[in-house]
Amino acid sequence: FMKLRLDRVLSGSFEADSLEEALASNPANLEFDKPEKWVAPYPKYESGWWESFLLSGQKEVSS
Repeated sequence: FMKLRLDRVLSGSFEADSLEEALASNPANLEFDKPEKWVAPYPKYESGWWESFLLSGQKEVSS
């Protein structure tokens, strides 16, 4: 997935017509069930970990 996105950037293939459209987001409420036993060798991501990366004013979540 990431390679496909980077290929679009390198080729200049963008779906948005303006900077505002490209930066606009349509946030969704993503809630994950916690597994009974976490077996991965790293800590489990908690819901909302991505919010620190959103632009200011885009942290409102629509359900």
